[in-house]
Amino acid sequence: MELTHIADSGRWLALNDEVQIGELMYHVEDNVMTISHAEVEPFYRGNKIAEELVLAAINQARENSWKVVPACSFAKTIFERYPDERDVLA
Repeated sequence: MELTHIADSGRWLALNDEVQIGELMYHVEDNVMTISHAEVEPFYRGNKIAEELVLAAINQARENSWKVVPACSFAKTIFERYPDERDVLA
């Protein structure tokens, strides 16, 4: 599996042999990244792919000195699971 960032459309993709199996959508405004959606194809669920997508977005926010609003319920769950990531919460 490979994570790919599509900056011009505000997306992170999870690819398996170039086939999209997961997606995270976000937008940035005034140095605040809002994670609006994370989803993985049903066959691939349970493999922490959505978690990896959210963590990639969090790392992107940290590298750009952005804060994060987890509008997606799964993104909120990741911040609950990983308290060390909360430094970027808006």
